[in-house]
Amino acid sequence: MSSNDYQSLHEYDVTSKAVASYGTKREKLNNVAPTKIFFLGFDGYIDLIYSLVASREGSKKWQRMKSMKDFGTRILETAGSSCNIERVLKKEIAGGFAPNTARALDRLGTKVILAAAMGKPEPKSLFREYSHRVNLHSIQDHGTTICLEFDDGKVMTTDFGSINSLTWNTILHAIPRDNFINLIEQSDAIGQGHWALVPNMNDIWKGMIQDIFPNLSMPMKKIFMVDVADITKRSDDDVLKMLRILHQVEDFMPTVLSMNDRETIEISKILSQHSNNFGSSSIQPIEGKEDYFDIGKRMNELIDLSYITTHDPHFATITTRKQHFWVTEGFTAHPNFTTAAGDHYNAGLLLGLICKLEPYESLVLGNAVTAIFVRTGISPSLQDVNTFISNYFHYIENDDNSFNLDS
Repeated sequence: MSSNDYQSLHEYDVTSKAVASYGTKREKLNNVAPTKIFFLGFDGYIDLIYSLVASREGSKKWQRMKSMKDFGTRILETAGSSCNIERVLKKEIAGGFAPNTARALDRLGTKVILAAAMGKPEPKSLFREYSHRVNLHSIQDHGTTICLEFDDGKVMTTDFGSINSLTWNTILHAIPRDNFINLIEQSDAIGQGHWALVPNMNDIWKGMIQDIFPNLSMPMKKIFMVDVADITKRSDDDVLKMLRILHQVEDFMPTVLSMNDRETIEISKILSQHSNNFGSSSIQPIEGKEDYFDIGKRMNELIDLSYITTHDPHFATITTRKQHFWVTEGFTAHPNFTTAAGDHYNAGLLLGLICKLEPYESLVLGNAVTAIFVRTGISPSLQDVNTFISNYFHYIENDDNSFNLDS
């Protein structure tokens, strides 16, 4: 399949245009990306990533549990008694929004200031496996996550540890105010996540709004990105407060709200039930696949941010205050890794936006970074990304879960 053969799914689908247009910006991106600096905070975990065993025929021969439904069925069938489910370690790695996004941006050739929970008094060894382009500032001890991966998703069970007690004062104790201002001043973009998993994140942002942003020389040239993560354990009131705080951030710099498909469903429900918080407009929540076509457009008519983006294994969308775009992803039903896929999408999208790509071109970049990662488990270079995008429509037409890294 070529770009000419691709059939748009609906009026917002700009996949062919976006891939072709990105191709004209590749050399510029290669030159500009290494000049950009990203400030990322503040979480941090050791991620233990596992496959589960469905059946075993010998010490080296076993079948993997492929779906979350299989896992759930096994649990339900033994409720009231007990069962043993074997797990096989795939990878042990530094995780969380900030460390994962830092790894992706590092491999894409940018500079990163990583202010995260990486261990005290020094970052643990897994958090030091970055290049010289990453400047580490460890705030406190990390949490630990066991990630169970399936073809259709993942289950993450987390011991948050000191993440639950992470506060603005904790951050300023590790990075004094004047130093913090200097780090943000030299950064082109600020990435924050995972909001729902850091209980005091709203207060941390209030601290940045009060103590840091007013002291920046040109904040409107920066971008502030937020990944909300799984909001199901947070109250509607917390989510609404978060959205109102992002409006305050918008007074200083353009803001990106990033959600996956499930998070978009949950926030659309909250907006539908509390639309009076945003004026006279209202919104219907997502009920079917077609609702994803324009949900970002309908959501931003209420919450009014510079950018809203939704990413899914099949597509990604981005909405500005005036436009809405959809780009189809090179989907595979058999991903080799899924933990940190969303963080890789965020890295690619944010890099594109800060390098002045068009929003729809940035979607292509984010999609490609994610698509390579879920196939290889390795953060790709820009050379790898450009190779994938050169064959973008092959991956749309074919469920090909292979990719050969160039570098």
